[in-house]
Amino acid sequence: MRKVISAFLIVLGCVLAPVALFGFWTAHALISPGRYVESVAPMARNSDIQDAVANRVTGVMTQRLRGLGVSAAGDLVRTSVRAKVTGDGFPTAWEEMNRGAHRRFLAVLYGEGSREPTLRSDTVSLDLHPVCELARQELLAAGLGTAARLPELHPTIRLALSADLIRVAPAQNLLVSLKWILPFLPPALMTAGVLLARDRETAVVGAGLGLAGGMFLLALALSLARNVYLPGSTGHTLPVAAAVVFFDAVTGTLRTGVRVFFAAGLLVAGTVFVAKVGVLRARLPVPPPPPMLTSLRRPRRMSPWVGSRAGRERP
Repeated sequence: MRKVISAFLIVLGCVLAPVALFGFWTAHALISPGRYVESVAPMARNSDIQDAVANRVTGVMTQRLRGLGVSAAGDLVRTSVRAKVTGDGFPTAWEEMNRGAHRRFLAVLYGEGSREPTLRSDTVSLDLHPVCELARQELLAAGLGTAARLPELHPTIRLALSADLIRVAPAQNLLVSLKWILPFLPPALMTAGVLLARDRETAVVGAGLGLAGGMFLLALALSLARNVYLPGSTGHTLPVAAAVVFFDAVTGTLRTGVRVFFAAGLLVAGTVFVAKVGVLRARLPVPPPPPMLTSLRRPRRMSPWVGSRAGRERP
């Protein structure tokens, strides 16, 4: 019975370890506006992200200018938008856009969708209005006065569907509510299982391998989620290359944690296993030395003259 309870506690701790890591990341990296913006801020210098934003803004502004009778401004708009997207002001605009998207994300999770009137209610999107305003000023500086007549533009790039977020909201909220309990539960369960086991070295090896296995499954789940997220990158969404960059940036700290705990599990299991093997070898009885083999050759027959007086006196 003691063995069964010990194994159950260790297995339960290994199963909850990836859940705890995911919950910790959700509460402290994904839900936190500051940490979220900190995660995505470096993407402002990524060429795939810049291309996605520039192409979306260029298309909308060119279409609106054609509606105002300016049909030959496509190249000028493209150049102006590209200058702003690759310029020093874009990182600030990128952070502002992501703060707005994160507010919408939280509003969907907590059922407050009506608080974001400027965004579509069925999506969580990046509102590219700040880039449009930068491009408008660039067009005016280039001598295109018609740009002043453009209305306030809010082209968007979709990041996620609200319906998908609503489906996972209950589980998400549960993980956030348990953010101070989950990180301590797996190590407590595994420690209790090891202390309860009769063969504690074997229990530690099993716990280490189980922890590594749980992290492997979480890494596999992240890979599958990435593949599910990317096929939707069509229309007014991020292109595939930019979506890969965005997904990897948002989940960067989670993937780092997975690698650290996977390596830690294997290291602990391997170290204890090698130490246990060494102890077992030291406890083995030392075998007695093999008996010395006697010569099988027949003894040499001595001459009758050897040792005799006659032999000693013989010249």
